[in-house]
Amino acid sequence: MSDAPARVTIREVARDTGLSTSTVSRVLTGARAVSPEVAERVRESAERLGYRADPIGRSLRTRRTDTLGLVIPDVMNPFFPQLVQAVEYAARQRGLAVLIADASNDPEAERAALRTLVDRRVDAVLISPTHLTASRDALTEAAKAVPTIQLDRVIDPELPFVRADQGGPVEAIVRHLEATKRRRLAFIGQRITISTSVERERAFQRLMGEHFPGEPLRVVTAGMSADSGRAAARDILSSWPETDAIICANDLIAVGVLQELGGRAARREVAISGFDDTLLARALHLTSVRQPVERMADAALDLVAARATQAAIELDSEVIFRLSTT
Repeated sequence: MSDAPARVTIREVARDTGLSTSTVSRVLTGARAVSPEVAERVRESAERLGYRADPIGRSLRTRRTDTLGLVIPDVMNPFFPQLVQAVEYAARQRGLAVLIADASNDPEAERAALRTLVDRRVDAVLISPTHLTASRDALTEAAKAVPTIQLDRVIDPELPFVRADQGGPVEAIVRHLEATKRRRLAFIGQRITISTSVERERAFQRLMGEHFPGEPLRVVTAGMSADSGRAAARDILSSWPETDAIICANDLIAVGVLQELGGRAARREVAISGFDDTLLARALHLTSVRQPVERMADAALDLVAARATQAAIELDSEVIFRLSTT
């Protein structure tokens, strides 16, 4: 037998105030306006008695849970806690709750998370897909059941999405490096299954052909850790010792490059940039790309409110130039 106290009901508030249950319900649900005096009387009674709305009962009546699902690919990636915080804030401003699932870079875990959120009757799902191709079937399946918005990473242009421009910031960095007389540029990307990393690498390749047509294409791939950044830096300097700038697909990789080059006196003039402008970038004076996570979250929540089935929103990012590229 449960020792939990019984939930205070609308009937008890009505009895306490001497009003009808329908009048109390109108005040507490905001369904219809009542006089300020009556509204204050009901709210004072509800607060004193400890009345709390029953979200389950309300969802049965309205067929809404006022809950969103958010699926991120990797909570250990410093970018995604920023995105989670922005989504939670935007949702809270709209009176919504957020259920968060971390896919751990695993498409099968992502599929399971999407099914769980749909089963929980969330009103919509926001997702940054884990895999460029392996996530598509699960995304399509979820979109048939509930409004599904791609956020940050986009793998299906037919479904609504909100993202930041990936190529423009890379171009701004390349132009800055060119202005500082650097031309032997390298790029360290992430796995080819990550849509945003692929877009950044393609932009780099295009820009190298446009700005430095005689230079070799210096591109290597790293993982999501500083250690992988160190290994990638060693590969670059072994293959192209003349390299004078390294553009990294994220800040963790850039931190590894900084660590690797910091002990090499001859390499300290190599410019280094990252992506996502995390706390690491700010602490280490690292040039990085600041994506508009707050505006992305707001735009995604607006699409949820509109129950959009098709939308393509791309926002501009900002390059924050610091000491690492001077």
